[in-house]
Amino acid sequence: MNFALTIAGFDGSAGAGILADVKAMAHFGVYCESVCTALTQQNEDEFVAPGWVIWDRIEAQLETLFKKRTFKYVKIGLVEKAKVLKRIVEFIREKSPDAYIVWDPIASASAGFHFLRAAEQNKFMPVMKQIDLVTPNQDEFGFLGFEQAAAKGTFEFGKDFALLLKGGHSKGPEAVDLLWDRDGKQYKFTSPRLPGGGKHGTGCHLSSAILANLALGHTLPESCQIAKDYLTELLKSGEGRLAKDF
Repeated sequence: MNFALTIAGFDGSAGAGILADVKAMAHFGVYCESVCTALTQQNEDEFVAPGWVIWDRIEAQLETLFKKRTFKYVKIGLVEKAKVLKRIVEFIREKSPDAYIVWDPIASASAGFHFLRAAEQNKFMPVMKQIDLVTPNQDEFGFLGFEQAAAKGTFEFGKDFALLLKGGHSKGPEAVDLLWDRDGKQYKFTSPRLPGGGKHGTGCHLSSAILANLALGHTLPESCQIAKDYLTELLKSGEGRLAKDF
């Protein structure tokens, strides 16, 4: 059995967060275990409160799961601040030094609630350099300051870590994702932009699908393409803003 771990927030609507991660990985036959970073108060249309879990409880959850197995594939989602992300990454690197870590940074909820604070902006880059793949959307790409860091010479696309810039929030008839891989190559993944208001938790599903396919032995570009195709079908499923498996 292929195992993976998600460290993310709990969304009661099951459209995003831990429950979405578990569903996405299960779709590909990967068994996903989970650690909760936030007990959010939300549905697919409204975000009320983040309900942050304190570090001691996050660490206790990690300790218990790592007593049973060493996870080689780990996804991190919603975190309160850079310090929490740093502690999570350090824990994983200590317990499983060769683990492949994906971070899907969540700057704000689709309902408008903002998680990451401007005062934290410069604290994320040193932590991200200990991560294998980061998957920001357009807003998160700007918040995390990738272009400014590259201009200053403190970050190089595809060298410090792989970066997937998601195109779902951009304009135009196609949704284009750009991947800078660690091999120095750039890849483009394109899908038609579907009409309607979109689904809740698409970033969670995409990053989890990528991790699941990495756990199955696919390369990163292959995993991104498979995940892109999966997300396209997911966007067509269900009614309203909640997607269903297919």
